Amino acid sequence: MKVPTAPLRRLIGPRLWLRQFVKFCIVGLSGLAVDTSVLALFTEIARLDPRAAAVPAFAVAVSWTYTMNRWWTFRAGSERSVGVSYASFVGVCLAGLGLRLLTMHLLMVYGGLGTGRRYYLASLAGIFVATFWNFAGSKFVAFRKR
Repeated sequence: MKVPTAPLRRLIGPRLWLRQFVKFCIVGLSGLAVDTSVLALFTEIARLDPRAAAVPAFAVAVSWTYTMNRWWTFRAGSERSVGVSYASFVGVCLAGLGLRLLTMHLLMVYGGLGTGRRYYLASLAGIFVATFWNFAGSKFVAFRKR
């Protein structure tokens, strides 16, 4: 039985979503580098507690990835006002952070990844889940066409 895919292709565009997803992941990796750099700056030079330093690191990284995704990944979404799309993007990213933390918690408590350094695996799984959420939210909410 053949599944009709024409409506789905019209919704997301032929292979456009895959190209955007790859770009989104590249931007995400650059955001990780920005986050880590700001975290190190505030922790090592400003002598803030790493948990406190994570707040400005997240803010700078989200702003960086917003700008790069608006300019490069989702060019069509740049039709929306910066204020609306930025607020939507931050909201999507905060929900993604919640999904990451929930996934980590479940895997650490119920999946046997709560001992030793296994939390790294739980964190990677959480990032994996959040990546798909963040991409979908970015594409269909923050950077959607008018």
